[in-house]
Amino acid sequence: MRLYLHSLVPIAHPRLDLFLLGYIAGVSAVAALYFLRFWKQTRDSLFLAFAVFFAVQGGTRAAGVASENPNLVVWWVYGLRLAAVVLVVVAILRKNFRSA
Repeated sequence: MRLYLHSLVPIAHPRLDLFLLGYIAGVSAVAALYFLRFWKQTRDSLFLAFAVFFAVQGGTRAAGVASENPNLVVWWVYGLRLAAVVLVVVAILRKNFRSA
C-alpha cells in the first residue's frame, strides 16, 4: 500500500499549482539557455553544469505539469534532481581545486 501526501491534503488551487509549475519550468529553461550561451563563449564547465541543472529542473517541472497529478512526484524525479545538484557541486569543487 502506498501512502501519498496528496491523498491526505487536497489541492486548494489546482490551476494555480499548474500555473506556478509551468512558470518555474519556463524560467528554468531560460536560465539553462543563458548558462549554455555563457558556456559556449567561455567553455567553462561550471556554466555547463548550471545549464544542465536548470534544464533538469525545468524538465521535471514540465513533466509534472503534463502528468495526471502534478503534485505526485515519483522517485526518479528526485533522482534526476539530486544528480543535477551533485553535478554542480562536482563542477564547483573541480574549478576550485584546479585553480588552487
